Amino acid sequence: MTTIRTDGGDPAPSASRCPYQLTRLHGPLPDTGLDGLWERLRERHGAVAPVELEDGVRAWVLLGYHENLTVLRNQRLFSRDTRRWREVVEGRVDLATSRPTLSWRPNALYTDGATHTRLRAPIVDALSRVDLAATERVVRRIADDLVDAFVTRGRADLIAEFAAPLPVLVVNRLYGLPDSYGHMLGDLTSIVFEEDAKRGADAVSRIQQYFAGLVVRKRERPGEDLVSWMLAHPAGLSDHEVAHQAALINNASHQPTTHLIGNTMRTLLTNPRLRQAQADACVSVQDLLDHVMWTDMPFQLIAARFALQDVRIGDADVRAGDALLIGFAPAHRDPAVRPASEHGTSGVVSGNRAHLMFGAGPHACPARELARMITAVAVRTLNERLTGLHLAVPPEELRAVPSVFVRGLRELPVAFVPGEPLRRVEPEATEPRRGSQLPAPRPEPDAGRREPDLLDRLLSWWRGPRQRG
Repeated sequence: MTTIRTDGGDPAPSASRCPYQLTRLHGPLPDTGLDGLWERLRERHGAVAPVELEDGVRAWVLLGYHENLTVLRNQRLFSRDTRRWREVVEGRVDLATSRPTLSWRPNALYTDGATHTRLRAPIVDALSRVDLAATERVVRRIADDLVDAFVTRGRADLIAEFAAPLPVLVVNRLYGLPDSYGHMLGDLTSIVFEEDAKRGADAVSRIQQYFAGLVVRKRERPGEDLVSWMLAHPAGLSDHEVAHQAALINNASHQPTTHLIGNTMRTLLTNPRLRQAQADACVSVQDLLDHVMWTDMPFQLIAARFALQDVRIGDADVRAGDALLIGFAPAHRDPAVRPASEHGTSGVVSGNRAHLMFGAGPHACPARELARMITAVAVRTLNERLTGLHLAVPPEELRAVPSVFVRGLRELPVAFVPGEPLRRVEPEATEPRRGSQLPAPRPEPDAGRREPDLLDRLLSWWRGPRQRG
């Protein structure tokens, strides 16, 4: 048995861990979040804790910072391929019907070795071609359009009306599509995370159509966009493979960026000292983001790594095929590395980018600078455009997303002094979106001169009675 120790000590006897002391990570979750649970697990088990994801489905949660970092970096001992999971091999979990975070897709996230390198290279190279300066101007335009849709009201939900649509609209632009498709993709993505399983399954099918149609369109009419660049990459990915890599870019950027924006704004709106320091330019937006990534990052856990052989991590005897959940939230609360809470007069944790927000090792996020830029522009736009911005409810009434994986808010209701839009948005031209009005889509130049394709038909479906139902 391989032993991994991150503290230099001798392994504790295996009898110190009872294999039946499993903490359930399913069922109702507290609105107040899971920080208390991670601390109780740390006190009881140390750096690695046994948990139950569903009835009879076991896994380990990595609570220690160094244990998380070790597993993330070691592709020789730990695989990202969900098909290696003991629960799958022994028939207790069906990947075809499991929750999205524990499923399997033919993309770079779920592969290792040469296959991972082949699928990841087109993503990395395409993202490297993105002009961040030009994209920053596009992000600001989209952010301003979103604010324009609610600025005259003096009230808004910054999650549903701003933080949720902004990342998907930006990525949709990087795919080379007008905003109408981004609104549609954002709606479909949000349905996937709702409790209605039937609607969620239909939304997954529609999202697959979006990416299949996107690749067909870009194969026929390539442009200066991520999908066209991936199609032309020397790795020679098939259309099916490119569709899955494009979907991965959206999945990896949407929810994390949404909740990084939301959690950053919650931090500012509930911490007057930090907000004043940021307003006085004593704390930069980038330092503020690092502070939030340490203290309120948009993940609790991510799934997962699977042991390729028997291994001892901390005090846990992990068997080949066991799942190890990456514990971002508990790792950042590890006393061994947790930054001091007080830095100067602002209380901000700054100058330390050793947080795990963007992962580590072979699967580290290749779009970290893009994500930081989108979030920074979002925070600056809200602070500049919304005078007198404050919470519309007491802080204790803010509700957490009911998920062991996501760390964020269901909604972030705010109030402010009503203002004027920068550009006039005609009500009759806006796309319908549940609970809000969004800017009018910009049509494609050749849309009226070609036969409708799969993307056009999907957009027509979304605009029709089914989308409003």
